Amino acid sequence: MGWSLIEDTLSGLIPSQFLITFIGIVAIPTIFTIIGGWYFRKQPLQLFRLFYGVEAPLFLLCLLRFFVLRELTQASTLILATIFISIIAFALEMLYGYANRNKLVSWLQMFAHSLMLLTGLYVGVLLLFYAVPVSVMLVREFFSFYWLQGIISELTYSPGYVFTLLLFLFVLALTTTLFVFMPSALASLYVNSGQRILRTFANQHGHQRTFQGIIAVITAWMILFVSFQQQPQVVAFQMLDLPVRNESDRQELLANSNLIKDGLVNAYLSSYRYLSTAARSNQIRIMYRSTFGLPESINQTLQDYFNNLMSPFLYKGDDKDKQKAAKLYSDFFDTPIQKAEQKAIINAIQSTANLDEVKAGLLNIGEQKVWLKNQEITVKENRDWADIELYEIYENQTFEPQEILYYFTLPESAVITGIWLGDTDNRAQRFPFKVSPRGAAQKVYNSQVRRERPVDPALLEKVGPRQYRLRAFPVPAKLSVRERKTNPDRPTQMHLWLTYQVMAKDNSFALPKLREKRNIYWNKNTKRIYNTKSVRSDRETWLPPSLPAIAETTPQQHQINFTNGYQISAQPLVTPEKFLPESERFAVVVDTSYSMRAKTKELKQNIDWLVANGLGDLSFSNGDADIYLTNVGFPAERIDDISQFDTEKVTFFGTLQYQEMLEQFLQLRGDTRYNGLILVTDEGSYELSDDTQEMPNLSTPLWMLHLGAMPPAYDDATLKLMQKSGGGVATQLTEVFQQVTAKSKLGKSVVSVADGYAWFMEKKSDEEIIEDNFAPLAAQQLVLGLSKKMNLDTLDELDAIHPIAKTYKIVTPYSSMIVLVNDEQREALKRAEAAADRFNRKVEDGKEELTDPNNPLDAANVPEPGMVLGMVAMGIALWISQSSKFKS
Repeated sequence: MGWSLIEDTLSGLIPSQFLITFIGIVAIPTIFTIIGGWYFRKQPLQLFRLFYGVEAPLFLLCLLRFFVLRELTQASTLILATIFISIIAFALEMLYGYANRNKLVSWLQMFAHSLMLLTGLYVGVLLLFYAVPVSVMLVREFFSFYWLQGIISELTYSPGYVFTLLLFLFVLALTTTLFVFMPSALASLYVNSGQRILRTFANQHGHQRTFQGIIAVITAWMILFVSFQQQPQVVAFQMLDLPVRNESDRQELLANSNLIKDGLVNAYLSSYRYLSTAARSNQIRIMYRSTFGLPESINQTLQDYFNNLMSPFLYKGDDKDKQKAAKLYSDFFDTPIQKAEQKAIINAIQSTANLDEVKAGLLNIGEQKVWLKNQEITVKENRDWADIELYEIYENQTFEPQEILYYFTLPESAVITGIWLGDTDNRAQRFPFKVSPRGAAQKVYNSQVRRERPVDPALLEKVGPRQYRLRAFPVPAKLSVRERKTNPDRPTQMHLWLTYQVMAKDNSFALPKLREKRNIYWNKNTKRIYNTKSVRSDRETWLPPSLPAIAETTPQQHQINFTNGYQISAQPLVTPEKFLPESERFAVVVDTSYSMRAKTKELKQNIDWLVANGLGDLSFSNGDADIYLTNVGFPAERIDDISQFDTEKVTFFGTLQYQEMLEQFLQLRGDTRYNGLILVTDEGSYELSDDTQEMPNLSTPLWMLHLGAMPPAYDDATLKLMQKSGGGVATQLTEVFQQVTAKSKLGKSVVSVADGYAWFMEKKSDEEIIEDNFAPLAAQQLVLGLSKKMNLDTLDELDAIHPIAKTYKIVTPYSSMIVLVNDEQREALKRAEAAADRFNRKVEDGKEELTDPNNPLDAANVPEPGMVLGMVAMGIALWISQSSKFKS
């Protein structure tokens, strides 16, 4: 156990506090045996005081910290700190007595021994609740003589073990006696020690000063105790349970947002910060009922007294508060609690032996478990476009298999063409990908991400117009000390290859832009090679924004004729298009969720830009814009004169999903026709998306304008609506108007305008089939163009568009790439691809299901004392029996 604990501590799986506590458990008996023999060898009374006053309490504290206590709260820290100070003060008093020559130390002794009086009474009474029934139980067990029958039976067959049995009985009797007498002994020793020091202090400094000091210490301690007992979730739940009737109610909640946050986090982590809820702390009631047969009213009264003493360690609430807190947090703060409070939750998890899930969830964002050892980029230029390969090697820094996850973006016209996994750098032995319907691929991949029998799968998905999600599992666990000797050849690395095609822009080729990473990290020791040249890169950056082209990248026209009769052509935009609309009208829907509070400056800048460019003068000749102000719990508002819009007067409150904002817009629009709908929001919370809700039908292109940064992903319903309506995504308002203007001038055959090219789709069934290495880039535009023409609500239509991705081996919003390594996985994928839900992809909310630690105060989770004694006796008998058999 010790070596495994050290390994887990060094690898970061277990916090160092557990190792320190374990060392304390092992070292305390040895240290105090030496102290007793050195200082008090001929003083049995002092040895008695040393054991009951110092060694036993310290040992018990370490045991409780290792096996029972979790993340400490202010209240529990106060109690434990008080006990620890009392133990140290008692030990110093034993070794050095009263410090009558040092005024400062004598005052400190007075303060500490005043607390010692409280400690002796508190711990003594607390242990007494257990000592009384356990004493009675042990007496009953002893005089039942059931244990004697087993011993006689064993002695009959193994008479040579008389001494061992007698030694065991002596140790058992001694341990029982120590536990039974510890409450009275501890209380007596601490109270006597406290009185002795306080009397001596009073003789030196006067009774009045002594009395004032004691009152001051106890008063200060009681003030801290009472203030720390106020658990924040009580007030938080009360505030959020009240109806929000008007604006002042919302402002009051926002003014108390920090208190609400503390309360919801405390409720969510209640099982990690407290031993039990008051309702489930029933151990004393059950013990006294089963031991003494007392009336239930008396048992409950005793339980209530015990709960009052244990109140610093008991949660004031219900077991269901955890789910309630998570829901209220996301509803109020517009983000999942595991994402926003990751640090607090990880600290709480590490205070117990609980392991998080192997799947890389929200709690793994930014975690450093898998090291990026090598990164290589190879660019194969083809005039104005390039094939690019990204090759990475990963090494696990923990002793558990880990999943890595990347959310990244590529230019809108780029297309991913492959992904492979391997245990080594041998390309001939790497595992290939398969293009599969998005729902089937996701289902099979998630079924393989487990700690037991981990097998390499990888999944690459398109989750937005520019967004991708890459997941790979498992990065092999680090070799333990034992495995280095017994199985040194086991793979310890994961090798991953990813290829894509991208158009040149400004004589360079764009590289993936990281949006979010989970479990993986890199540092100055990560080896980076770009186009065969070793480079030094910023340790904070995954990849540079782009790599310069070697040859001149003059934009070219491209044309691909597909077998289904469609032609895709790409034409360079030689002259920049004017990005201001001449007579178009736009609806600007403003997200007023809580998270938008941080984007008020950017929101004001965009509205001011609209006004400055003539879209707020109420004249339709040069374009016009209307603002739709969404709202939570109150009617939305339409503002036709956007020059009167004041961001300072907007209340950002609660959470709204895209579907709700669009429904509010449709209710207020009336008969007004728009050429485009711009939904102004921040990066949002993809994890809160509801994939069971259908998006409303729109007759106008939907443009998502994200202030600050794009979201890592969209749910499929939102992505489908954007593509079908002819909209898109942007982070600058000028991007939106540039594309709207270009599309309106280029005609209906234009599919997209992106990265300096206009892409057109036309039906020309009599044209000769023309395909070359540019085909994957064109195939992606073909999928996009067909998604606007087709409804894609039926399996037949989705099945009709999926073969394009399979033929040209690309990732699309409907088709993903999955790497499989064995026949079991291939059979599972075959079944998933035949299922009716093969295109139904679920939102990856990243939520980890945290297991609740054991409740030590619930009688249902604690074995009866008699059972413990019986198991010990049976274990000894079994050991003797096995030993005798081995000898014979």
